[in-house]
Amino acid sequence: MNRRHFITAASATTLAILAGCKTEPSGEKFIGYWFSDNGRYPPTLVHIERNGDSFLFTETAWNNLGKAGYRSNSVPATIKDSENILVVADSAQVAYREADDQIVSDSLKARRITEAEYQAAISRK
Repeated sequence: MNRRHFITAASATTLAILAGCKTEPSGEKFIGYWFSDNGRYPPTLVHIERNGDSFLFTETAWNNLGKAGYRSNSVPATIKDSENILVVADSAQVAYREADDQIVSDSLKARRITEAEYQAAISRK
């Protein structure tokens, strides 16, 4: 009887430990290519990639000054205490909405796209 209780308790403990384990590293849902179309200008494109323990947030937006075309700016980003918030350049906060697979902030609402769609949009003039 004692052996049966031990096996049951050990199994329950193992299941509890496994249930608490994450299936993906923190912030993996942010990684990828994003498309934001505000309707007035050519779309803004975002690429988020891992950079060691943090992330590299690259925003590519249309620039009309000088030579017109897309210009890219990259800044570091980190995950905030809440895993659904990415802090970009220590100031802007970008949230991930799982229901829509979108990232949103005060000035950005973007949906996920493929790398091929991203490259095609950047190459347009």
